[in-house]
Amino acid sequence: MPGKLEVLEAEFRELLVPCLQQCARGRWGLFGAYDRFPEVKQWVDWSEANRLRELAVSIRTLRLESGERNELCEEFLKLCTLHRPNDPGEPKLATSLLNRIVDFMEG
Repeated sequence: MPGKLEVLEAEFRELLVPCLQQCARGRWGLFGAYDRFPEVKQWVDWSEANRLRELAVSIRTLRLESGERNELCEEFLKLCTLHRPNDPGEPKLATSLLNRIVDFMEG
């Protein structure tokens, strides 16, 4: 029977690529860029993206307890912090991460 960490990581992997694909096509809300703006958040609220961020934080917490890291979760969480005016928009961030994942899988 898989442990909690394995279950969380499997769910994260299952959600990540479809969410990245939707975001790359122009759907906002994956990286939480507008979470701090209540008047906009209602328009970009996305339950799967919210779950993906929750999973990444949980995975980070569990991995840190044993001194380990999940590099994909860490990269995703890093992108969730890029909210300055000159940072790339969410669709560009999603496209970039999606391309790195595809390159990794092909290489």
